[in-house]
Amino acid sequence: MSSHEKMFLKKAAQAAQIPEDLSRHAVLLRALGRESILIENYKGILEYSGECLVVQAADCRVRICGKNLWIAYYNEMEMKVCGCIEEIRYC
Repeated sequence: MSSHEKMFLKKAAQAAQIPEDLSRHAVLLRALGRESILIENYKGILEYSGECLVVQAADCRVRICGKNLWIAYYNEMEMKVCGCIEEIRYC
């Protein structure tokens, strides 16, 4: 996509009052202390264990590391990860 097309889409989203995170399909993370994290706008799960979860986002990967990690729920739009979260890294 050219820079001209990107600028056009950005202006169109602003005119329609669409939040930037939705118009860019950006991954959203909401940490609730160290015990859980909500992940929105992800594409898929690449790796999952009790110590590490890697999800694919539109423009990056997100790695969540910790202890006793488990997925409380997930659907095509949102996921909740629980456990002792020690690190969040964008790859």
